Formats: sequence, C-alpha cells, structure tokens
Amino acid sequence: MARWLVAVLWLGCTQVDTVAVRPPDAALPGADLGTDFCEGTGPLVQVGDGPRCAGQVAQTTFRYAVCTCEGWATSAPVITDAFDSTAGPYTLGEGGGSVGTNGRFDAAASAAIGGGLDVGGAALVFGAVDLEVRGRLRSAGPLTGDGALTVGGDARVDGDLRVGDLTVAGAVITPPGATVEVRGVDAAPRREMAPVDVPAPCDCAPDRLLDVAAVVDAHRTDHDDAIAGLDPRSLVALPAGTRVELDCGRYYFERVDGADLTVRARGRVAIFVAGDLALNGALGVELDAGAEVDLFVAGNVLGQARWTLGGPEDPAAVRVYVGGDGTLELAGGALFAGNVYAPRAELVTPADVEVFGSLFARRLAASGPLTVHYDRAVLRQGAACPTQATCTSCRDCGNQACLEGTCDACRTDADCCAPLLCAAGTCVPQID
Repeated sequence: MARWLVAVLWLGCTQVDTVAVRPPDAALPGADLGTDFCEGTGPLVQVGDGPRCAGQVAQTTFRYAVCTCEGWATSAPVITDAFDSTAGPYTLGEGGGSVGTNGRFDAAASAAIGGGLDVGGAALVFGAVDLEVRGRLRSAGPLTGDGALTVGGDARVDGDLRVGDLTVAGAVITPPGATVEVRGVDAAPRREMAPVDVPAPCDCAPDRLLDVAAVVDAHRTDHDDAIAGLDPRSLVALPAGTRVELDCGRYYFERVDGADLTVRARGRVAIFVAGDLALNGALGVELDAGAEVDLFVAGNVLGQARWTLGGPEDPAAVRVYVGGDGTLELAGGALFAGNVYAPRAELVTPADVEVFGSLFARRLAASGPLTVHYDRAVLRQGAACPTQATCTSCRDCGNQACLEGTCDACRTDADCCAPLLCAAGTCVPQID
C-alpha cells in the first residue's frame, strides 16, 4: 500500500452559496452546503504512518518547473523562467525555473532553462541546437551535443562530455578518466576531476507517489453532489457551451466528456473524476477572487482544443492531479496557470503550451513549443505547517536541511532538497 493514504486538505472557504451545472442560459438552482469542508476542518494528507501537512506536500513536490520520472524528449523549443506571484505579476526574464528528470534527457530543439538542470538518467543528449542552463548542470551519465552548451554555474557530468561549443561560468567537473571534447569554442577554463554523484531529482519512488485513483474513490459517496442537486453523470456527453458554476464544496463525477466546458469556482472547490477527462472542445477554469480549484482525475486526460485554466496572477490556486498511466495530451495547446501532478502519465504537447506554475509527469514528449514560468510561491505553501520533531530527509523539513535527524540550518547545497541552494543557513531557490 502506498505511503500516501487517502485524504485531502483545503483551508479557508467561509461562504456557502449556490451550486449549478447548466447548459447556456439555464436557470441556477440553489443549494445549502455544509460548512465543515469550507471551514478547513477536513483531514490532513497522510504520508506513511503519520500526518503530513498538505502545504508541505506541495512545496516538496513542485520544486522544479518541470520534473519527469522516466525521461524528457523534445522536438520543439523549451523555455523556463520563474517569478513569485505573491510579489506581483509575472515579469519577463527573471531567473529560476529548474528542470529535472530521473531518466534520459533528449532535446532535438533548443532549450533555455532559467534555473538548473538535473538529469538522473543514463545520458544527456542534444542535437545541433543550443542548450542554455542559467544555473548549475548535473548529469548522472555522459553528455553529448552537436550544438552549443552554456552553463551559468558548475557543470558536473558523470561520464564523457562532448559538445560543439562550451561556455561554463563555473567548473567542469568529471570523474577521473572521463573525456572532455569541445569541437568549437571552448570558454570553460576551469576543469576538475572528482567523483560525480547525481541523485534522482524527482520524487518518483512508488512509496512517495500520490494514489490519485484512491483519492477519487474515497469521495465516491463523500461529496456534495446531492445537496447541490447534481448527478455524478452531469458532465457526460456535454453539449457545446456548457458552464459549471460551483461554490465551496466537493463534487464527484463519473467522467467528463463531450463538447466544451467552462468551470467557474466561487470558493474552495474540489472536483473528483472517476474516469477520463476527454473533451472535443475547449476546457476553461475561471476563478473568483480568493477561489481555488483542485481537480483529481483518476483516468487519463485528452484535450482536442485549446485549454485555459486559471490565471497567471495566482498560479497556486489551481492544482491538477492525474492518476491514469496513459497520457495527459493537450493536442490543442493550453494556457495553464497552476501545478500539474501526473506521475504515471506521459505529458504530450503537440501544440503550443504555456504554463504559469509547474509540471510533474512520468515522461514529457513535447513536439510543440513549451514555456513554463515557475511560481516560487509554491515553495512557501508549507509555512504554516507544524515543525516536525525528527526527520529522515530534507523533504520532512519543507526542503530545508535534515542534519542528524533534526531540521536545522544548511551547511552546503547538498543539505537542501534540489534544486534549492544553501545561502546563509537557509535553502533557497536560485533567482539570479
């Protein structure tokens, strides 16, 4: 049994209003929902044999702009950067937005990574294109590229390094006996030989994965559908122009399919889908001020038209969890503001996708341009969580150092949960 036991935590919602699922111009029926969920007295997310605060789960899971469990394959440009939604709107060019994969990294098109790049798989390969990493680079296997590699920090490679052009602001560190071959411009004067160890960056161990299907199944009977006059089949075979207006509550649906759908959340909303979410048209998620949406899909996700979920002013307000082991395919492209968690699914993006938040998937296959603006605000979502008396890893300390079984000040970058760096005893994201 997975260490994640079934539960969800949302805090806040104090207003209980009406709920409606309606086609265009339909009447809006009323409902009186209970306040227990809305006032934040629901259960904690459980990990292992003890409770773990939901905010801490978010901040330790979404440490990277993009993290994949098995691999990375792109044939269109990828750009990542970062911002802090609590400090103001997105500003072009701010540093940060690291990328991690536990598998092989293959880039057939250019990539400009605003933070660091951590590759825990067998190799890092890029074609006759530019690979720019604004922070540090770490690869658990050999690195090969026909184009130019630019790294703003150290480049640690556990194997041979062969590229066209090489620019490294820090040191190039390879194990004894490894070859460094630069066929063109070599602007990396600092070379060191030392053992290189690159731990898997993404939390993909089976005992650390959220069982999304179990979360959904737990709400098969524990939901607010009946009170709101809803039916679990209300989102099956949707006609064009369907709108769903939801106030604070938990809503369970067998599946979502048909034409297009717009969801407007007017409070804290949790949506549980037992099957697939597959629409021929667009999907839109709109938020009133202070509203949040958590969408759990036990099956797979397919979008044929362009999707727009949330807004870039508050990416932390939308969370999407996909439990299927097939695909999360955004065939029509998407503008998505939020954090996506699909550890068993392949994320397929054949069209332009722009994300304000972060992506966590089994594998990435991007044949359309992908831009991810990482929101650093997620790293503080556990600020109100209780401090643990003991720890076994930095994850137990909200990404901070775990030293001799106690959460403590970091001493080196290795004490922090990657890609965070140690600065004056605190693990912080790269910004410059």
